[in-house]
Amino acid sequence: MKHGYGHRWIVLVFQLIVLVVVFEAGWYSAAWKSALLAKGMAADQETSTKKSAPSLAGHLARAKTDLAEILKTGDITFRGVKTLAYIKTLDAETVKALLNDFATNPSTFKKNGQEFMALIGRWGELDPHAALTWAQGIHEQRMSQVSMDEIFGNWSFQDPAAAFKALSQIKDVSKIRYAADAIIQNYASQNPQAALAAVNSLPAGQSSELYPTLFRIWASQDPSAASAIALNLPPSSDRTMAQFAIASAWAEQNPDAALAWAKTLPNGQIQNGALISVLQTVSQNDPAAAAQLATSLNLLNGPLRNSLFDSINQNWAQVDPAGLLTWADQNLTGIAFDSAAQAALHQMSTFDPAAVAAYIASSTDSKVNSNVIPQLATTWAQQDPQSALAWAQSLPADNAALRNAAIANIFNAWITVDPAKSAAYIQQNLAADASFNKLATQVVNNWANADPQAALNWAQGLPSGAAQNNATAAALAALAQVDPATAWSDVQQLSGDNASQAQAGVISAWASQQPAQAAQALAILPPGSTLNTATANVAKSWLQLDPNMASQWISTLPQSPARDAAVVQLVASVGENDPASAFNWAASLGNETTRNTQVVKLAGQWSNINPAAAAAAAQNALGNLSSLTPAQQTALQKVIAKAPAP
Repeated sequence: MKHGYGHRWIVLVFQLIVLVVVFEAGWYSAAWKSALLAKGMAADQETSTKKSAPSLAGHLARAKTDLAEILKTGDITFRGVKTLAYIKTLDAETVKALLNDFATNPSTFKKNGQEFMALIGRWGELDPHAALTWAQGIHEQRMSQVSMDEIFGNWSFQDPAAAFKALSQIKDVSKIRYAADAIIQNYASQNPQAALAAVNSLPAGQSSELYPTLFRIWASQDPSAASAIALNLPPSSDRTMAQFAIASAWAEQNPDAALAWAKTLPNGQIQNGALISVLQTVSQNDPAAAAQLATSLNLLNGPLRNSLFDSINQNWAQVDPAGLLTWADQNLTGIAFDSAAQAALHQMSTFDPAAVAAYIASSTDSKVNSNVIPQLATTWAQQDPQSALAWAQSLPADNAALRNAAIANIFNAWITVDPAKSAAYIQQNLAADASFNKLATQVVNNWANADPQAALNWAQGLPSGAAQNNATAAALAALAQVDPATAWSDVQQLSGDNASQAQAGVISAWASQQPAQAAQALAILPPGSTLNTATANVAKSWLQLDPNMASQWISTLPQSPARDAAVVQLVASVGENDPASAFNWAASLGNETTRNTQVVKLAGQWSNINPAAAAAAAQNALGNLSSLTPAQQTALQKVIAKAPAP
């Protein structure tokens, strides 16, 4: 099977295929792609189209149209399957043309990262040398790193030696960290001896992270051979980490043999770490056995030991929390008992909260109780808030803070599950309580998600005061999301100190649908922080929907703190793709502190893309901006120094 370098994420990625997850993690499983591709080719053969026109422009247009249709697929998992299946049919020329579109518009990469990774991976299969040359010319750092990961992941499956040779010639280590791991996984699965020689040829700083990967793969194939080789490595942290990886991988196949081998290692931290690695693996399948072994072995105290028991507790609690609790009562004391008991009780609270409450009532361990009671309050309230509340109110009054925390957690959960009933209870029983204002707003925030008009009616029916004002504002903001006209009509009827806050909330929510109308409504707000915040919110929403129109609107605003708030949003929106424009906007800010901070930040970003232009702008800023701090002046001078010699 193809070894994907993000194998730990395969299940998560397969279930979600959500770009944000794959992209932010920086991993993309080659094995996952193979599985999806096989599924997609069987499920959607109609996407496998052949070129029908001789021109590259025609092929590119057709490919764009086909991919656009695939991306309309409603089911996110099937969409990923279809995308991979279709891209598998494209040739190198078409793939390159599509990728050039990404390179000229980096923002597309963020929106369609899954498509980008499939394309660069395909090119890595067809012509890895050309793909690598192209990737090294990309300025956008994240796009470049993802490209390296994909190219080397596919290349090393076909020819790990060639992929490794090409990787070793890349000097920017930040771009190849995960790519190196991918290569070594594939290399080790095919020829572990050659993979070891390759790792040993790297500088120490680059090789250290690869030893565990290499020996984990090796030990999964031949643990005896891997362990013999590891013992002959020079004493170092690399050898130690290799031995830990061997212990873990060996334990997956033969825990007894792995444990026996770990005991032959030198006494001390090395043996201790290997034993813990074995028990960590055993605990995944038989946590009770792992617990018995852990208590019978003379394991050294330390972070690794604590981590082992945490893993055992969590694994055991998932399958038999009552058994874990009984075992902990009989065998553990101190911190070890606290950890096991809490894991067991937290899990039990999800299906038998009354039993947990009974255990707590008979327990004298204040640490366990103080950690379990808040969690129990939340989980019980999700199932039966009235019973949970009765229990919380019966807690001893000598620990008022813990009792109050439990009651607060119950209401938080109850509000989420049934805002209407919780609202009635709060209004009937807690109207005079100091927490009423906060609870009323929480009720409305949750209720408004399901029925904003009902939440608004309840809020307006509260007694006059802060609770009514805050709850009404929250309800109107939620109503503006679904019915901005009604929300705007209602909010204009408000008066008093909190009217502006409510109006700003409606305007901010309105902007997500109709930013132009929301921008006009800003005129109702008086100058101040409320207007500034609302203006920033309108700008942010409008920039997402129509950046050109939003920019034109911002350019018409008079110099003011509100304009500054909008400009900051504009700078954040365009700074990455158009640093020159963002720099000019930042220089127009009225507040000196904000202006100087933004200008210096943008100059640094710009210098990574166009050092000459950034240096010229930085030189101009040094000569014209006032109140620059010494640190800001130094930062601008560094930008100037990066400019190429004339």
